[in-house]
Amino acid sequence: MFGKLPELIRRKQTSYGAWVTIANPEIPEMLSLVGFDWLLFDLEHAPIDYQQLEYMLMGVRGDTTPLVRVPFNNPVYVKRVLDLGVAGILFPLINSREDALQAVKSVRYPPEGIRGVGPRRAAYWGLRRNEYFKEAQNILVIVQIETREAVENAEEILSVEGVGAFFIGPNDLSFSYGKRSWKDDVVRRAIERLAEISEKTGVPGGMYCSDYESLEFALRNKFKLIALGSDYRFLIAGARERLETARRLSMSIA
Repeated sequence: MFGKLPELIRRKQTSYGAWVTIANPEIPEMLSLVGFDWLLFDLEHAPIDYQQLEYMLMGVRGDTTPLVRVPFNNPVYVKRVLDLGVAGILFPLINSREDALQAVKSVRYPPEGIRGVGPRRAAYWGLRRNEYFKEAQNILVIVQIETREAVENAEEILSVEGVGAFFIGPNDLSFSYGKRSWKDDVVRRAIERLAEISEKTGVPGGMYCSDYESLEFALRNKFKLIALGSDYRFLIAGARERLETARRLSMSIA
Protein backbone atom coordinates (compact mmCIF):
# COMPACT_ATOMS: atom_id res chain seq x y z
CA MET A 1 0.00 0.00 0.00
CA PHE A 2 2.74 2.47 0.92
CA GLY A 3 5.01 1.83 -2.06
CA LYS A 4 8.31 3.59 -2.61
CA LEU A 5 7.51 7.19 -1.60
CA PRO A 6 8.03 6.91 2.20
CA GLU A 7 11.51 5.51 1.66
CA LEU A 8 12.38 8.22 -0.85
CA ILE A 9 11.25 10.85 1.67
CA ARG A 10 13.26 9.19 4.43
CA ARG A 11 16.36 9.30 2.24
CA LYS A 12 15.62 12.91 1.22
CA GLN A 13 15.55 11.88 -2.43
CA THR A 14 13.50 13.48 -5.19
CA SER A 15 10.33 11.65 -6.24
CA TYR A 16 8.28 12.10 -9.38
CA GLY A 17 4.54 11.75 -9.59
CA ALA A 18 1.47 12.62 -11.59
CA TRP A 19 -2.07 13.86 -11.02
CA VAL A 20 -4.84 11.40 -11.89
CA THR A 21 -8.13 13.03 -12.90
CA ILE A 22 -9.70 10.67 -15.45
CA ALA A 23 -12.04 8.18 -13.75
CA ASN A 24 -10.79 5.01 -15.35
CA PRO A 25 -8.61 2.29 -13.73
CA GLU A 26 -6.57 1.91 -16.91
CA ILE A 27 -5.07 5.37 -16.33
CA PRO A 28 -3.32 4.60 -13.01
CA GLU A 29 -2.35 1.19 -14.34
CA MET A 30 -0.54 2.72 -17.32
CA LEU A 31 1.06 5.52 -15.31
CA SER A 32 2.32 3.17 -12.60
CA LEU A 33 3.72 0.81 -15.24
CA VAL A 34 5.59 3.76 -16.75
CA GLY A 35 7.41 4.06 -13.41
CA PHE A 36 6.05 7.08 -11.53
CA ASP A 37 7.01 7.03 -7.86
CA TRP A 38 3.55 8.17 -6.80
CA LEU A 39 0.15 8.98 -8.24
CA LEU A 40 -2.21 11.51 -6.75
CA PHE A 41 -5.93 10.92 -7.28
CA ASP A 42 -7.65 14.29 -7.29
CA LEU A 43 -11.03 14.36 -5.56
CA GLU A 44 -10.96 18.14 -5.18
CA HIS A 45 -11.22 19.23 -8.82
CA ALA A 46 -11.70 16.03 -10.81
CA PRO A 47 -15.05 14.23 -11.30
CA ILE A 48 -14.02 11.12 -9.32
CA ASP A 49 -16.34 9.58 -6.74
CA TYR A 50 -15.48 7.07 -4.00
CA GLN A 51 -16.61 3.99 -5.93
CA GLN A 52 -14.57 5.02 -8.96
CA LEU A 53 -11.60 5.72 -6.72
CA GLU A 54 -11.74 2.20 -5.30
CA TYR A 55 -11.62 0.70 -8.79
CA MET A 56 -8.83 3.05 -9.82
CA LEU A 57 -6.70 2.09 -6.81
CA MET A 58 -6.92 -1.50 -7.96
CA GLY A 59 -5.15 -0.43 -11.13
CA VAL A 60 -2.00 0.78 -9.36
CA ARG A 61 0.89 -1.58 -10.10
CA GLY A 62 4.29 -2.28 -8.58
CA ASP A 63 5.62 -0.03 -5.84
CA THR A 64 3.98 3.20 -7.01
CA THR A 65 2.53 5.00 -3.99
CA PRO A 66 -1.17 6.00 -4.16
CA LEU A 67 -2.07 9.40 -2.71
CA VAL A 68 -5.40 11.24 -2.69
CA ARG A 69 -6.29 14.91 -2.53
CA VAL A 70 -9.53 15.17 -0.59
CA PRO A 71 -12.08 17.89 -1.46
CA PHE A 72 -11.58 19.67 1.86
CA ASN A 73 -9.91 19.32 5.26
CA ASN A 74 -12.81 17.37 6.71
CA PRO A 75 -12.49 14.09 8.69
CA VAL A 76 -15.56 12.66 6.93
CA TYR A 77 -13.84 12.83 3.54
CA VAL A 78 -10.58 11.57 4.98
CA LYS A 79 -11.82 8.39 6.65
CA ARG A 80 -13.73 7.24 3.58
CA VAL A 81 -10.64 7.65 1.41
CA LEU A 82 -8.30 6.00 3.90
CA ASP A 83 -10.57 2.97 4.27
CA LEU A 84 -10.09 2.34 0.53
CA GLY A 85 -6.37 1.88 1.11
CA VAL A 86 -4.15 4.85 0.29
CA ALA A 87 -0.74 5.75 1.60
CA GLY A 88 -1.24 9.47 2.09
CA ILE A 89 -3.60 12.41 1.93
CA LEU A 90 -3.05 15.82 0.38
CA PHE A 91 -5.09 18.37 2.31
CA PRO A 92 -6.07 21.51 0.36
CA LEU A 93 -6.32 25.01 1.81
CA ILE A 94 -4.23 24.52 4.94
CA ASN A 95 -3.88 28.07 6.20
CA SER A 96 -2.99 27.74 9.87
CA ARG A 97 -1.49 25.56 12.56
CA GLU A 98 -5.03 24.62 13.63
CA ASP A 99 -5.83 23.42 10.11
CA ALA A 100 -2.70 21.26 10.11
CA LEU A 101 -3.51 19.80 13.52
CA GLN A 102 -6.97 18.77 12.32
CA ALA A 103 -5.47 17.18 9.22
CA VAL A 104 -3.07 15.08 11.27
CA LYS A 105 -5.78 14.02 13.72
CA SER A 106 -8.11 12.97 10.93
CA VAL A 107 -5.67 10.32 9.66
CA ARG A 108 -4.73 8.91 13.08
CA TYR A 109 -6.72 6.46 15.14
CA PRO A 110 -7.55 7.31 18.77
CA PRO A 111 -6.11 8.19 21.17
CA GLU A 112 -3.74 10.20 18.95
CA GLY A 113 -6.45 11.15 16.46
CA ILE A 114 -10.12 10.99 15.57
CA ARG A 115 -10.27 8.56 12.66
CA GLY A 116 -13.17 6.13 12.83
CA VAL A 117 -12.35 2.41 12.86
CA GLY A 118 -13.52 0.51 9.77
CA PRO A 119 -10.58 0.07 7.38
CA ARG A 120 -12.34 -2.31 4.96
CA ARG A 121 -10.21 -2.64 1.78
CA ALA A 122 -7.23 -0.96 3.45
CA ALA A 123 -6.99 -3.93 5.83
CA TYR A 124 -7.34 -6.45 2.99
CA TRP A 125 -10.98 -7.03 3.90
CA GLY A 126 -10.02 -7.92 7.46
CA LEU A 127 -7.30 -10.40 6.50
CA ARG A 128 -4.55 -8.02 7.71
CA ARG A 129 -6.49 -6.00 10.26
CA ASN A 130 -3.91 -5.93 13.06
CA GLU A 131 -1.04 -5.29 10.66
CA TYR A 132 -2.92 -2.40 9.12
CA PHE A 133 -3.57 -0.71 12.45
CA LYS A 134 0.20 -0.59 12.96
CA GLU A 135 0.96 0.57 9.42
CA ALA A 136 -1.76 3.24 9.51
CA GLN A 137 0.31 5.33 11.91
CA ASN A 138 2.67 5.94 8.98
CA ILE A 139 0.08 7.39 6.60
CA LEU A 140 1.58 10.46 5.01
CA VAL A 141 0.02 13.83 5.77
CA ILE A 142 0.73 16.38 3.05
CA VAL A 143 -0.52 19.93 3.55
CA GLN A 144 -1.17 22.19 0.60
CA ILE A 145 0.22 25.70 0.80
CA GLU A 146 -1.82 27.69 -1.70
CA THR A 147 -2.71 31.03 -0.16
CA ARG A 148 -0.93 34.14 1.02
CA GLU A 149 -2.12 33.41 4.55
CA ALA A 150 -0.62 29.94 4.41
CA VAL A 151 2.75 31.33 3.32
CA GLU A 152 2.73 33.73 6.27
CA ASN A 153 1.93 30.86 8.65
CA ALA A 154 4.08 28.25 6.91
CA GLU A 155 6.64 27.79 9.65
CA GLU A 156 3.93 27.13 12.25
CA ILE A 157 2.09 24.80 9.86
CA LEU A 158 5.17 22.73 9.05
CA SER A 159 6.15 22.54 12.71
CA VAL A 160 3.05 20.50 13.54
CA GLU A 161 4.07 16.99 14.52
CA GLY A 162 2.79 14.51 11.97
CA VAL A 163 2.98 16.77 8.93
CA GLY A 164 5.18 14.77 6.58
CA ALA A 165 5.38 17.05 3.55
CA PHE A 166 3.83 20.08 1.91
CA PHE A 167 2.78 20.84 -1.62
CA ILE A 168 2.54 24.16 -3.39
CA GLY A 169 -0.51 24.91 -5.49
CA PRO A 170 1.10 27.41 -7.91
CA ASN A 171 -2.13 28.52 -9.58
CA ASP A 172 -4.11 29.12 -6.39
CA LEU A 173 -1.09 30.72 -4.74
CA SER A 174 -0.68 33.09 -7.67
CA PHE A 175 -4.34 34.10 -7.62
CA SER A 176 -4.12 34.63 -3.85
CA TYR A 177 -1.50 37.31 -4.53
CA GLY A 178 -3.65 38.83 -7.25
CA LYS A 179 -1.42 37.44 -9.99
CA ARG A 180 -1.93 34.88 -12.75
CA SER A 181 1.39 33.05 -12.75
CA TRP A 182 3.96 31.72 -10.28
CA LYS A 183 6.55 33.48 -12.45
CA ASP A 184 5.50 36.86 -11.11
CA ASP A 185 8.16 38.19 -8.73
CA VAL A 186 5.96 38.31 -5.62
CA VAL A 187 4.79 34.72 -6.08
CA ARG A 188 8.27 33.47 -6.95
CA ARG A 189 9.62 35.06 -3.76
CA ALA A 190 6.87 33.41 -1.73
CA ILE A 191 7.79 30.00 -3.12
CA GLU A 192 11.47 30.63 -2.45
CA ARG A 193 10.57 31.53 1.12
CA LEU A 194 8.73 28.22 1.44
CA ALA A 195 11.83 26.45 0.19
CA GLU A 196 13.85 28.12 2.97
CA ILE A 197 11.27 27.08 5.58
CA SER A 198 11.37 23.55 4.20
CA GLU A 199 15.12 23.47 4.71
CA LYS A 200 14.77 24.86 8.23
CA THR A 201 12.01 22.51 9.40
CA GLY A 202 13.17 19.43 7.52
CA VAL A 203 9.70 18.97 5.98
CA PRO A 204 10.07 18.22 2.25
CA GLY A 205 8.18 20.35 -0.23
CA GLY A 206 6.51 19.57 -3.51
CA MET A 207 5.34 21.50 -6.54
CA TYR A 208 3.20 20.90 -9.61
CA CYS A 209 5.40 21.49 -12.64
CA SER A 210 3.61 22.00 -15.93
CA ASP A 211 6.68 22.83 -18.04
CA TYR A 212 10.47 22.75 -18.11
CA GLU A 213 10.83 26.18 -16.50
CA SER A 214 8.73 25.29 -13.45
CA LEU A 215 10.49 21.92 -13.18
CA GLU A 216 13.92 23.55 -13.17
CA PHE A 217 12.74 26.13 -10.62
CA ALA A 218 11.37 23.43 -8.30
CA LEU A 219 14.51 21.33 -8.49
CA ARG A 220 16.80 24.32 -7.90
CA ASN A 221 14.78 25.09 -4.76
CA LYS A 222 15.28 21.49 -3.60
CA PHE A 223 11.65 20.45 -3.67
CA LYS A 224 11.39 16.68 -3.32
CA LEU A 225 7.87 15.82 -4.49
CA ILE A 226 7.67 16.79 -8.13
CA ALA A 227 4.41 16.45 -10.06
CA LEU A 228 5.23 16.27 -13.77
CA GLY A 229 1.67 16.92 -14.90
CA SER A 230 -1.69 15.21 -15.07
CA ASP A 231 -3.20 12.44 -17.15
CA TYR A 232 -5.25 14.71 -19.40
CA ARG A 233 -2.29 17.02 -19.99
CA PHE A 234 -0.14 14.04 -21.00
CA LEU A 235 -2.86 12.92 -23.38
CA ILE A 236 -3.26 16.35 -24.97
CA ALA A 237 0.50 16.95 -25.23
CA GLY A 238 1.19 13.56 -26.77
CA ALA A 239 -1.69 13.76 -29.21
CA ARG A 240 -0.82 17.32 -30.24
CA GLU A 241 2.85 16.49 -30.77
CA ARG A 242 1.99 13.42 -32.89
CA LEU A 243 -0.53 15.36 -34.98
CA GLU A 244 1.80 18.31 -35.57
CA THR A 245 4.63 15.94 -36.51
CA ALA A 246 2.40 14.19 -39.03
CA ARG A 247 1.32 17.48 -40.59
CA ARG A 248 4.90 18.74 -40.86
CA LEU A 249 6.00 15.47 -42.42
CA SER A 250 3.09 15.55 -44.84
CA MET A 251 3.98 19.08 -45.97
CA SER A 252 7.66 18.17 -46.45
CA ILE A 253 6.77 15.17 -48.64
CA ALA A 254 4.07 16.91 -50.70
